[in-house]
Amino acid sequence: MKKKVLVLAKAEPAPSSKYGASVCTAGVTDEGEFIRLYPIPYTIFCDSSTRFSKYDWIEVECERSDTDKRPESYKVKPETIRVVGHIGTDYNWAERNSIVLPLLSDGINELKAKGVSLGLIKPTRVLDLYRDKTDTEDEIREEYRKTFQMVFDTETERMKKIPVIKPIDVHYSYKFECAGDPSVHDIMCEDWELYQSARSWPLHYGNDEQVVWEKIHEKYYDKFTTDNDLYFFVGTHFRFKTWIIIGLYYPPKVKWKQTTLLSKSGGV
Repeated sequence: MKKKVLVLAKAEPAPSSKYGASVCTAGVTDEGEFIRLYPIPYTIFCDSSTRFSKYDWIEVECERSDTDKRPESYKVKPETIRVVGHIGTDYNWAERNSIVLPLLSDGINELKAKGVSLGLIKPTRVLDLYRDKTDTEDEIREEYRKTFQMVFDTETERMKKIPVIKPIDVHYSYKFECAGDPSVHDIMCEDWELYQSARSWPLHYGNDEQVVWEKIHEKYYDKFTTDNDLYFFVGTHFRFKTWIIIGLYYPPKVKWKQTTLLSKSGGV
């Protein structure tokens, strides 16, 4: 079947013994339903003629997954992906908000009660963004090396310009509270944008790990909780069924300024 999808989140690329380096993508259909598209080969994003971005409308042929029984999961035919539009940030993300915000749930508990595996939640209070050392083992690192080998080794000018994707030695998590959940949630964030910042920012800020971490915390915690309305796209892990943050949604806060027009003559 053919689906028209607004891309909302792209998780950190991961190695797969079956599909190679792949990206799990989540979006909403033109019928207003969440959808998970997998597998999308990492190579799709290595070519300007095939790559797509968040908030692109894409058309894609897909079918219900025979192995992934999560209700929103569809198996993609990657060669059929076609970008057919894009939603920008005009008027403080007005058009994006009109599509995304109706998807909002009160919290993880409501999503569990609905029996879904994808959702949008808004924390009432973000307590922390922190990092932990990963327990990535040598064999997992080797799997990354193998699956991305074609990116590393190719001699074409096109591929030489692609940034190296490598496993990060830390993972990032948010602690937060939601209106519908009384407890504090502590959930790992797999947003590709966040991890790409960790990979690329040493080129701008130097190789001091602490400096790079401070810049990441400044943007993804300080700024997003002060200047933006931060929401989380969340989904369940295929194998462990635990909830993870797969993407961030951060429209700017609307600052209303009340203006009173007065004239000395009493007119307007």
